[in-house]
Amino acid sequence: MRPEWGDPPAAGGGGFGGLAFPRLTSVTRALLWANAIAFLVMFVLVRVAGGIGEALYGLLALQPEQWWRWFPFVPAWQLVTYGFVHSLGDILHLLFNLLALYFFGTMVEGVVGARRFALTYGVALVLGAVAQLTVGLVQLAGGATVPPTLGASGAVMCMIVAAAVMQPDTRVIFILFPLRLRTLALILVGIDVFRMLSGGGGNVAWLVHLTGAAYGFLAVRRRWIWGDPLAAWAGRREARAAAREQDDSRRVDELLQRIHEKGMQSLSTREKAFLKRVSSRKR
Repeated sequence: MRPEWGDPPAAGGGGFGGLAFPRLTSVTRALLWANAIAFLVMFVLVRVAGGIGEALYGLLALQPEQWWRWFPFVPAWQLVTYGFVHSLGDILHLLFNLLALYFFGTMVEGVVGARRFALTYGVALVLGAVAQLTVGLVQLAGGATVPPTLGASGAVMCMIVAAAVMQPDTRVIFILFPLRLRTLALILVGIDVFRMLSGGGGNVAWLVHLTGAAYGFLAVRRRWIWGDPLAAWAGRREARAAAREQDDSRRVDELLQRIHEKGMQSLSTREKAFLKRVSSRKR
């Protein structure tokens, strides 16, 4: 039975632990390592290899200009890889994302499980990229210059909002102040909306943040976050296998009845092969 929103997390997992430091969950740990290692590798490559490192960095970030120039051979990988590269000149960009992912990723993963969490994180990452890319292509068509987009902030915002919808009254520390999780999420989303409308924040992709936040809200409210395509596929596969086995059993009974009444010679070559195949499968 899957846990309900009010149920406590399983012992030793993530979940909502109030002001306590949560224990790392498996997918969150992998994402933290992936983002940290990607930052270090890109930092070293850009500083050591120069142009080669910068070219690779540019290929991994989401670049609407490259999609425009390279069409139809678009760099589709950027819809995912942009979320694992961060600004090399702003370490706080990476640190905020890692810190938020540590707290809120473990919260959400502890409730919904590793596979559902990974799927939700991935969908938020891609949706944010698609939204930003769409607007970027429209701006390019109008002659504007569009900067690259990078960072995991959109997927992290998805986790913050999803956690807030699941457990709105859980108390957390924001800077030095204890706040309800719902209040924290509203503050962060409100800051994004204000800075986007006011034009502040430089080249920060606020649309990616807000897309992630919107998906986190809908994923919980519409219960999409409980979707598990792999489990559903496995269930359908088992159902089809059971149905085939039932059909085979019924056909075997019919053939055996015919053999009893008319003898083995009444069977066709295909029917004999079927009986042989079923017999060997049951050994």
